[in-house]
Amino acid sequence: MARLRELFAQSEQGRAQTVVISGAVASGKTELLHTFAEEAARSGALVLTATGARAESGLALGLICQLVHNGDLPPDLVQQADSLLNQSIQHPDDPEPEPVTLQQTSAKVARGLSTMLLELAAERGVALVIDDIQYADGPSLQFLLYLMRRLTNGRLMVVLSECAVAQPSHPTFHAELLRQRNCHRLRLHLISPQGVRELLAEVTDEDTAGRLAPAYHQVSGGNPLLLRGLVEDGMVRLAGGTEALSTRPITEESFQQAVLACLYRWDSETIRIAHGLAVLGEWATPPLVAALVDIQAARVEQGVTDLCRSGFLADGRLRHPAVTATVLGTIGLEERTRMHGRAAELLHDNGVRETDVAEHLVAAGRIRDQNDIAVLRNAAVQALAEDRVDFAVECLTLACATCADERRRAALTLTLTRLEWRTRPSAAARHLTPLTEALKAGHLESDDAVTIADYLFWHGRADEARAVLGVLGTDGGTAGPRSVTDPYHPGHLQPWMHLSRPGTPQALPRDGRHGAVPGHVGLTASAALTSALFDGPGEKAIGWAEQVLADCTLSDCTVAAVQSALYALIHCDRAAKAAPWCHVFIAEARARQATTWEALLKGVRAEIALRQGDLPTAARWAEEALSLISPRCWGVAVGEPLAVLLLARTAMGRHEEAAQLLRHVVPDAMFETRFGLKYLHARGHHHLAVGRFQAALADFRRCGELMREWSLDLPALVPWRSDVARVQLALNQREAARELVTEELALPGATGARSRGVALRVLAAARDLKQRPLLLREAVDLLQAAGDRVELVRALAELSRAHHGLGEFNRARMMGRRAMQVAKDCGAEELCRQLLADQDVVDGADGAEAHGAESAEALSDAERRVAALAAMGHTNREIGSRLYITVSTVEQHLTRVYRKLDVTRRTDLPLRLKDGDYSLPQQVAAERWPVGAEA
Repeated sequence: MARLRELFAQSEQGRAQTVVISGAVASGKTELLHTFAEEAARSGALVLTATGARAESGLALGLICQLVHNGDLPPDLVQQADSLLNQSIQHPDDPEPEPVTLQQTSAKVARGLSTMLLELAAERGVALVIDDIQYADGPSLQFLLYLMRRLTNGRLMVVLSECAVAQPSHPTFHAELLRQRNCHRLRLHLISPQGVRELLAEVTDEDTAGRLAPAYHQVSGGNPLLLRGLVEDGMVRLAGGTEALSTRPITEESFQQAVLACLYRWDSETIRIAHGLAVLGEWATPPLVAALVDIQAARVEQGVTDLCRSGFLADGRLRHPAVTATVLGTIGLEERTRMHGRAAELLHDNGVRETDVAEHLVAAGRIRDQNDIAVLRNAAVQALAEDRVDFAVECLTLACATCADERRRAALTLTLTRLEWRTRPSAAARHLTPLTEALKAGHLESDDAVTIADYLFWHGRADEARAVLGVLGTDGGTAGPRSVTDPYHPGHLQPWMHLSRPGTPQALPRDGRHGAVPGHVGLTASAALTSALFDGPGEKAIGWAEQVLADCTLSDCTVAAVQSALYALIHCDRAAKAAPWCHVFIAEARARQATTWEALLKGVRAEIALRQGDLPTAARWAEEALSLISPRCWGVAVGEPLAVLLLARTAMGRHEEAAQLLRHVVPDAMFETRFGLKYLHARGHHHLAVGRFQAALADFRRCGELMREWSLDLPALVPWRSDVARVQLALNQREAARELVTEELALPGATGARSRGVALRVLAAARDLKQRPLLLREAVDLLQAAGDRVELVRALAELSRAHHGLGEFNRARMMGRRAMQVAKDCGAEELCRQLLADQDVVDGADGAEAHGAESAEALSDAERRVAALAAMGHTNREIGSRLYITVSTVEQHLTRVYRKLDVTRRTDLPLRLKDGDYSLPQQVAAERWPVGAEA
């Protein structure tokens, strides 16, 4: 602008000037001309303006007509100029003359108009301001050259703007124009990063502008129009009505409109080149673009250069996804389909990787021939390796829709079903009927029946699933069973299927006791789970489970193995070990966009938290699991997270919320699976908690009937006998309750610390009062070792009640306070209050808690063990007997414990110790009270 002012000042002194301003599209040329015109008019000059337009480039003397009428030209001169222009219209010259060739009629008009303007310039300053001269008609250019050749003296200045392109529209005009000695060329460049910073500083503070400038410059390329769009989109309204600039560039409506404004300033060929760049993306080289849009390569290179100059491109590609999306949006649907199909052909012929070819095939929605089926399948495999699940699904969907070979289409459909199950099991369900038919027709391998049946079971189609599994025992399907090394070998899935979907054909193993198979995670995981359930906790099952978890990465054929291994640890009372592994696999599932896997694993994590007695955490994980996929997607497996949530809310005393969960519609087929067992178990506990004893009894007994029918009568899975016994105790049927629990303790798999601890607690309630403390202390020790704090609260509360009933009030108070302490830590306070409602320890616990619970980190292991037993109400002699130390040693340890914890009596110990600090070490519990010991 400073240079224009300088040249205008010279023209005002009688030295006429011509200025040509060039710059890329939307580089600010028009704004600069407007500013100059306004300043010139304020100075008293006569300003005549005109704007070139592509649509009017064939209108003879169109620009000159604008100059005559777009300004303050005196009326008599307007009339004189119109008369001259009318002569040209009535006696036109060659319709397409060379811009430097002045013909007879045009010469007369040019001479008359030039004389008029020069006479005006002798009296006052005159400025001719013409924007977009590249769209000027030939006669107008002839006039301008005629005028400029006569511009030596006079107060006249001509300012032209043009879009800088690789190939000017009127090269002869440019050559002649720039020969004039008083002609000056000004180039407008894109805004630099520093310039962007200065512009941003107008709407925000200096520090913020400096921080945001690089990102805003990168997205806009320094193009003023694009930058303005970013700023408009980025202004966010704050509380109080003030506005601030977004901390990141936002490419919404204003930016998209700016992209369109830039795009449509180009000629049609350049727009087509931009379309080609948008379609080809990273593979947009000039030769490929030329072949795609059917324009000569040299012209494409010119177009790419012009687009680069405008900031539209970066490294020869459209500079931002929002730019690409906006440009693609300007292509008609039919044309875009054609272009993507042609792009796929070009890229394939040039050896581009198949995923990129497939992207265009998918975008086109069609294939060229059957050879493209292999391209789509291979692209899906590669996309899956990169965890681009949605794109892999798109590839396989198109392949299935266009594949002519039935056998090949069936295999593709099965693969597609597996992929869709990762994110939308309900979408995968639509393939099950065609897959079943393909299996029966022999278009799939017979071993594929296991996978298809599993999906059918998932969606509650149990009868169809059993029919499909019948193929395993026939000659149906493709000959030749899979090798055991194949990850989809049925042996990897059958044991888990039996545990999850009982009632499968006898061809399947009943309990999976095949032992671990080195290198095969599916078989090893099922061996770990079945060992934990049938044999009880053991190092063998734990070792197998940890081996699987250490060796696995998530895939369609390992997700069941991971679940099996995690549940094996849970049933081995190793929930604390399972939790970190579960977090690892949840993170992997989320990173790989496998929503179904993530939901399943969060359901497992909820079960882990429930087994640890962490009720709020269990509820949170279960809610997250249920929110990730719809109930329809969950299928029959919805019973698992619902059961955890129901148990957690019931134990927290949130009975109304628990009742709302029971209003959820669940599939009838769920009750033919282990998920139904979990749901019945949880529903029964809710009924029991609110006093609906007969409803609870019906649910628990139904569990028992199903488990015996399925040969899965395993207390570690669902301890239905203990559950029934609890109801019988509430109904004062103590003898029946005692028989059931005694029967449960003798069953396979009932030796786990948690299972045995729960059973002993219920058994104690069925025994005489004097017999209860011994059983309950063992239950407390076992449950403490197992880590289930909710069951520990129940056992401690029962122990407190037993001591209270025996008149041992100090011990009762100690156990009651400890129960309340643990209950507070795990969210079971309401449960504890209900259990101890008739004792005075509950209110006292809150006051004692106010003393503060200091950490017992200062205690040695030996001191902690002694303190733990003392806190449980044991005498010094009993402590010495259990820990194999003398009474004197016990007294010495307690003296140091009192001093370190700043207490004066053992009744304060529970109030000063955290649950994790006074828990009896698991090894000591196991040594002192073997899990197989008689009750």
